[in-house]
Amino acid sequence: MGKNYKSIDKDVIEKCFRELMEKGLGLDMSDPNFIETPQRVARSYEEIFAGLDRADDEIHKIFETSFPTDYTGIVLEKDITVFSMCPPHFLPIRYEAVIGYIPNGKALGLSKLARIIELMGKMPCIQEDFTERIVNEIDDHINPLGVICVLKGAHYCMRMRGVKQKDSWTTTSSVRGVFLTKQEMEAKFYNLLNGA
Repeated sequence: MGKNYKSIDKDVIEKCFRELMEKGLGLDMSDPNFIETPQRVARSYEEIFAGLDRADDEIHKIFETSFPTDYTGIVLEKDITVFSMCPPHFLPIRYEAVIGYIPNGKALGLSKLARIIELMGKMPCIQEDFTERIVNEIDDHINPLGVICVLKGAHYCMRMRGVKQKDSWTTTSSVRGVFLTKQEMEAKFYNLLNGA
């Protein structure tokens, strides 16, 4: 994905989060509710940001398994829910993803699309770039006739703070191949999406 990240260090996260709680927020770390919090945060960050450690390798492994097919229609998978973190505020984002692609001789297992998006969500990335990355990975690895992604994001940096828009969603999309060059194919995708 073009980024070089260091491995996640739980000890550093635990130490820094303890300092944030104690010195930054003035919390009493002898309170039974907080005693284990820094360790829990370190463990949860290891899971939430697992993409920083292993997303590239796991995504490549997923793409190694594809199935020959003569199918030339649209493969559409929707209602893929993924959680991520926004880089500007380090607050959660809930994504609802829709992926469509037209095979060019090979197809992915249906669960693989969701797994790829889930792995890619486990690293901080703005929604616009996340949408592009999803499409680029699929386009680069299986060379479909076309690929399209629509991503809806509920950004908790907007829902919990600032403008406090508790019901707002941000939508982004990215297209390649025939979805980009043939308007009727993009229309067919949206018709299928809305009718499915």
